[in-house]
Amino acid sequence: MVSRCMAKGLEANGILCVALHPGWVRTDMGGPEAPMSPEESITSVLSVIGGLTEKDHGSFLSYNGEPLPW
Repeated sequence: MVSRCMAKGLEANGILCVALHPGWVRTDMGGPEAPMSPEESITSVLSVIGGLTEKDHGSFLSYNGEPLPW
């Protein structure tokens, strides 16, 4: 909800705001069974960030760019 509120507040300033889910990543939190390495996750997230447009403003996206439900 904070991300949606922030997106609304920043819209007038032309600042794009999205929430990104990094996926299940092999970290201390994700554990050894997670399917993605941190490098794979961040590569995917950076690709999504690089392709963002105004249509994505206020959305919640997965590491692969797929929209996720709030």
